Formats: sequence, C-alpha cells, structure tokens
Amino acid sequence: MLKEFLFEVCSNQFVSGFEHVNGDILKKHFAPYTDSVENDKLGSYIFRQDGSNDKKIMLAAHIDEIGLMVTKITDEGFLGFTSIGGINPASLVAQDVTVYGRENIFGVIGIKPPHVTNEEERKKSLELKDLYIDTGYSREKLEKLVRIGDAATIKREPVSLQGSVISAKSFDDKACVAIMLETAKELKKISHKSSIYYAATVQEETGLRGATTSSYKVNPDIGIVLDVDFGKAPGMPPETCELGKGPIIAFGGRFNPKLIKKFIDVCKEYNYPLQYEALPGGSGTDTDSIQVSREGIPCILISVPLRYMHTSVETVDLRDIETAGKAIARFINELDNSDLEEILCF
Repeated sequence: MLKEFLFEVCSNQFVSGFEHVNGDILKKHFAPYTDSVENDKLGSYIFRQDGSNDKKIMLAAHIDEIGLMVTKITDEGFLGFTSIGGINPASLVAQDVTVYGRENIFGVIGIKPPHVTNEEERKKSLELKDLYIDTGYSREKLEKLVRIGDAATIKREPVSLQGSVISAKSFDDKACVAIMLETAKELKKISHKSSIYYAATVQEETGLRGATTSSYKVNPDIGIVLDVDFGKAPGMPPETCELGKGPIIAFGGRFNPKLIKKFIDVCKEYNYPLQYEALPGGSGTDTDSIQVSREGIPCILISVPLRYMHTSVETVDLRDIETAGKAIARFINELDNSDLEEILCF
C-alpha cells in the first residue's frame, strides 16, 4: 500500500501553485483513516482524526513539488520556460516533459550537439534561458494549446531499485506525505486522545506559504513537521545521514527541546532506529513558518534521507518512511498519556 500510494502520487503533478489539480488522490487515500477534510484558502489539504480531548497535534508535510513554467513560444515552435522552485539546469538536459496546457502535451528538452559546440561553450554553465522544450508542434498549433504561465514537469515513472529503495520525481516532499498516511494508519490501531491534523501544505517550494496559513487555521498545541533531508551519496559531506538507517531528528533553536527528548526516548524504548542532525539557524522547512504562527507553536522536525534532491531521480528507502510513521504514532500516543503542560513549559 505504501509504495502504491507513493507511485500514484508521484506520477501526478502537484507543482507549487497548482496543487489543487490532483487533490482527489490525497482524499482517496486519507479518507479511510480520517474523519474530515478541509482546505485553507491557499489550498492546503487538512485531514483530521477526531480525538476525545481539546488538544490538537498537527503534522505537516508539503505536497507541492518543483516544476517549470512556460514563459514564451518562439517563432520556430519551441517553448521557453523558467523554474518553479530551485532546479539545477544541468538536471533538465535530455529529459522528457509534460506541459499542462489546454491538454497535456509531451515534449523533450534538447541541447546543442557536441559536434557544433566550441570549447568555450562546453566550459560554460548551463542556464535556464539556454534551454527549450520541443513538442514537435508549430508556433500556430502551440498557441492554441499552451498559454504563458502553464506548468510543466519532468515526465518520469517511479521505479523500484534494489531491496526497499525506490526512485521518482517529487519524493520531496511526497515521501513525508506518505509518513503522515502511515501515522494515520497506525493511530487507527493504537489510541489517541488528541485530535490529529494532517496538513499537506502547498507552496513550500516557493516560500513556505501553505504552512503559514494552515497552522494559523488549525492553531495546534504541537507541530510535527516532516521533510526530506540530504542522503549519503558520492560527493556528499561525511556527516550526511544514510538511507535505511531510520528517520532524522533535528536539533536547534527552531525546535522544542522537551519534545525532541520525548521523541528520542520513545524511539529508544520501542527500538526505532534514529539519526540526528544539527540545524542552529533556519531549517528551510515548514517549521520556520509554523513555529512562529500566532503566539508560537512548539515544533519538532523529523526528516527522512533522500538522494539527488530536486532532480527527477530522487531516491528514498521505504523502511525509513515506515519507521517514521510508526514512531510518530507511538510518540503521539505517549504524549496523550503524559503531562503535556509540563512537557511544553520552559
């Protein structure tokens, strides 16, 4: 079920600012485990599991993904584009794309052949303005199908690698939306007294916007933010966390120290593997918005390692996602049976 959800949600586009297009996929998968769903006015999807007390715990993982946006149609029938979110232009060369115009259009991103490229050009870094989408259509045909501002994504099917490792576009951050789904399933098996809110936030890649509005709407007592972190691969720093070794808990001023300690204690008690990272400043995640919502929300950040971030071959280990979901469900259960006021006070 977990892999099937990930493959389905990653095969459909949720480009930042266009997340409303495929929201029914989320509703279909979360409905069996939650009691209601609503949207904030930016479009974030907020699923709720009803509790028996007045406490509210919010999990947040952004559903939006990076993408492309059409900026022009050339006389020769090529599409110029810019990025939605951070993209290395080198990762786009020779990729298949889908342009979401009046109908979905298949295209490719080409590059000048090496035979006609001089040495100076080969040394120069690629820029987005140097790249174009080729659909095979003429300008006249494209003008009937595509408008300036239409979104596009890399067209790539998810694949299973060896063991429990899988690869796809947009595991950042749909892998963590999957953690929320795993948590919801687990909490159907074990008790929870608090009402649990699962916020699939929008527009994180373009400024943490959905986290701001959804946390203001829910006004939770505790925020559990879920995002991906860099996974160990050739060329990465030695302290980078490894795939398959469990989720990652962050330390730093943005995160509540007593909640961190509680989560670590739960993982130790139930033998869930856990990795650690230090983030002394901003995290670059939804935490940065949720923590300062209203009068302030105590937060922790839990991540899963991911290789090749912001490319079409992002790679994760299903074991990390499953472990994170189970650990968070047990963490919530333990919080519900603890003195929450004592935990949250400084």
